[in-house]
Amino acid sequence: MHSGSFGIYDWGAVAVYVAVILAVGFWATLQDRTSDDYFLANRSLRWPALGLSLFATNMSGSTLVGLVGGAYQMGVAVYNYEWTAVVALIVLIALFLPAYRRLGITTAPEFLERRFDARTRRGFSALALVGNVLIDMAGTLYAGAVVLRVIVPGWSLEVCVGLLALLAGGYAIAGGLRAAVHTDVMQGGLLLLGAAAVSGAAYGAVGGWGEVQAGTAPSMRRLLQPAESTVAPWPGLFTGMLLLGVYYWCINQVMVQRTLAARSLEEARRGALFAGVLKLPVLFLMVMPGLFAAVLYPELGTPDLVFPRLTVDLLPDGLRGLVLVGFIAAVMSSVDSVLNAASALLTMDFYAALRPEASEERLVAVGRMVAAAVLVLGALIAPQIEQFASLWTYLQSALAYLTPPIVAVFLGGLFVRRVHPHAAFYTLVGGSGLALLLLALQPPLHFLYVAALLFGASLLLMGGLTWAVPGPARPAPEAALWRRADGRLGRPVLTGVAALLAAVAILITAFW
Repeated sequence: MHSGSFGIYDWGAVAVYVAVILAVGFWATLQDRTSDDYFLANRSLRWPALGLSLFATNMSGSTLVGLVGGAYQMGVAVYNYEWTAVVALIVLIALFLPAYRRLGITTAPEFLERRFDARTRRGFSALALVGNVLIDMAGTLYAGAVVLRVIVPGWSLEVCVGLLALLAGGYAIAGGLRAAVHTDVMQGGLLLLGAAAVSGAAYGAVGGWGEVQAGTAPSMRRLLQPAESTVAPWPGLFTGMLLLGVYYWCINQVMVQRTLAARSLEEARRGALFAGVLKLPVLFLMVMPGLFAAVLYPELGTPDLVFPRLTVDLLPDGLRGLVLVGFIAAVMSSVDSVLNAASALLTMDFYAALRPEASEERLVAVGRMVAAAVLVLGALIAPQIEQFASLWTYLQSALAYLTPPIVAVFLGGLFVRRVHPHAAFYTLVGGSGLALLLLALQPPLHFLYVAALLFGASLLLMGGLTWAVPGPARPAPEAALWRRADGRLGRPVLTGVAALLAAVAILITAFW
């Protein structure tokens, strides 16, 4: 097995890439003159850029490190989160996007104001901001710092987090969504190439699939796990895991913001479909390396170290630097996306509502200040993730407690005309309170089952409040409700959806 440290060619590749990406990002700042430019790139995205941006943002540094480490610890069952994401993207295409685009909203919480009232919008926006800081920003900076510490062992976790925050946050704060998408297109391709290099090298080092079968337990090579499994119990795939996917892809501002910036509904749908296609090879590029590492490093103590260990040990000089560039690309892609989403939430959902007379220049300036604050908070929280068993455990368990009440309110608003503002707001408050209580009690249940229970309780609360508490006289706006015609997809998108589902079925069957 080859082992080496980073040399001059490796660091040269990193320096060139960073210079290029910063130049592209700051060039994009020259295009941002209004809040629509800064937060939605003037609604001008085409589907290829949109799909790559969705994928690059999703496959962030935290997801890459978490997936590889999760597979090392739990086997290919972690890929269940990826194929259920494909299903969630189809839900976005057929159910959520038509209403979002029809309303012409800027943020996902704005849907709740148009459907219900301003307090529900701000309540969800506040929850989303907490998730942006605790989950998205902190998780991504922690993942990047873990990799940097392997490359530069003398640096502390805090120093690595701070350096990444400064590097990734500079152009993102200045450039808005346009800068994020332009750089995402470059970063998405580089991320795929880097992951392919690590996966190929790890497979070669193991010596073939036969060695993997001999060196791992059969359960490590199966997607579907028993109901009592502590990894990914199969009933949880159709309850909690799908809920997490619907929140992440259909409601989370970080992802939704890109679809809102598309030129049209058709472009948004095709972009989401393209992102789903890019999720398929993740099994081989980002999950399998964790399984290979279980054979190569059976005694590695920390799962989050698997990806950097494979990169440093197995790749030759020069290529190591390119893969590091790919990883930095993933970190930067996620950071710029989270910063722009968080600044859009606080600026448009709070500041603009309180200061309706604010100029476009003022809104952009406030957005940049909010982004800087979120970056600092995420950098302060990131080192604390080291206390959890693994990054993957931290990310998924946090989402499982935070998201079910939110998903319930969005689905109720989209499909049930009778749900009124009081029911929506108090379901959001009550469901979140119950989630905090369960988080404090830590029930002896897998977090996917906890998510399903929270979702069911939120639906019951919303239904009871709708029936028992009189609502305002204002009827539900028709534009915010799902229509049967919304589910009629054009032939290209419908064909793509069918092909994507068939490919998912083949992968599930192969690793049943």
